Amino acid sequence: MFKKFIAAAALCLCTIFPAMSAEVDMQDPYKMLTAVADETFGEIKQNADKVKTDPAYRRELIRTHLMPYVDITYAAYKVIGNNLKSTTKEEREAFTDAFADYVVAAYADALGKYDQQELIDPAYQQVPADETMVNIKFLIREPGKQDLELLFKLRKNSKTGEWRAYDMVAENISMLSAKQSELSPMIREKGIAAVTDILVKHNAGSNAGQSLSGDAQ
Repeated sequence: MFKKFIAAAALCLCTIFPAMSAEVDMQDPYKMLTAVADETFGEIKQNADKVKTDPAYRRELIRTHLMPYVDITYAAYKVIGNNLKSTTKEEREAFTDAFADYVVAAYADALGKYDQQELIDPAYQQVPADETMVNIKFLIREPGKQDLELLFKLRKNSKTGEWRAYDMVAENISMLSAKQSELSPMIREKGIAAVTDILVKHNAGSNAGQSLSGDAQ
């Protein structure tokens, strides 16, 4: 089920965030998501064959066009959790970099399953100026199957006012919670430096994009 979730999330993320133009208003989460989705969804469909067959292309697409619009530091710190206070700045930065590569590999692997699904935009809602967190729901539609709800959780940067995604939830499965369940116990047991090394080795290996569990033994 988690594989189905991650594939749907990768599909939606990579139709929403690529090739973000200067006209997109990152001060408004609904405008940011829907404007870029409308602009780029057709382009992803046209590159479906390359997306399906070229892992390097998928990784570069996600790293270049998706990750700048994901609050990866916030997500990484949530994964570190209560262990955060016992880490140094250098350890946190190294873990965040390795965690970002882990996320890129996971989505690149899942994106290879893209098969011309349709993205249904949410109805626009005005977000109050004092709001700092918002959830936005898209639908993934595929003929002959029930629509898949994909919920994006976004957070506003208090300094810039820009919104970025930090979590995705599909079929009641949170990507962030899944990564917390996978990595937080390892950090408590082995320490953040050791887990960072595990992530780096995993990301460089042939199984990058798959679960860490086999590497962590």
